Amino acid sequence: SSGINAEYGGTPLIGPFVSPLNTFTAVIFWWLVFFGPADVFFNLYKIQPLQYVMMGARETRRCKKILDSVTAAAAVYPGQLIPMVLVGALGGCSGKFLQTTEESLRKGSSDLSRGEFIQISFVTKASLAIATLYTLVKSDIISLSIPHALLVCSKGVQRVSGVDP
Repeated sequence: SSGINAEYGGTPLIGPFVSPLNTFTAVIFWWLVFFGPADVFFNLYKIQPLQYVMMGARETRRCKKILDSVTAAAAVYPGQLIPMVLVGALGGCSGKFLQTTEESLRKGSSDLSRGEFIQISFVTKASLAIATLYTLVKSDIISLSIPHALLVCSKGVQRVSGVDP
């Protein structure tokens, strides 16, 4: 059991699947993508209004992941703003950092010139901005409720990235 624990906080790597909603969502989308009859899911995704709905849901979920990461970091690093922002940003875009590291290890090179540290993507910038907002809200520097902050962040990301119709 300790072999599959994450270093951060001792939570298991399969921790997100503790929630029945997360498990249900993952199973349904996995089944639709890989086993949906006649590529129904892919053909539905090509319809523009459904793309907007799904992209909006994705960005809202990303904001929720950042909020959960900032909350977890606040428990581990109470009162320290920079670790809370960094952990929150990694919660929203950790795949970008892991992809660069994985490619470097797989190819056997230490060239990180294409990495997320050098060429920062929009997702990383947005995750940093949202994590900063959530950290300021959690630290009571800004008085804004968490649901309102979640709504502001998800709508802001949708508008800036051109997802909002």
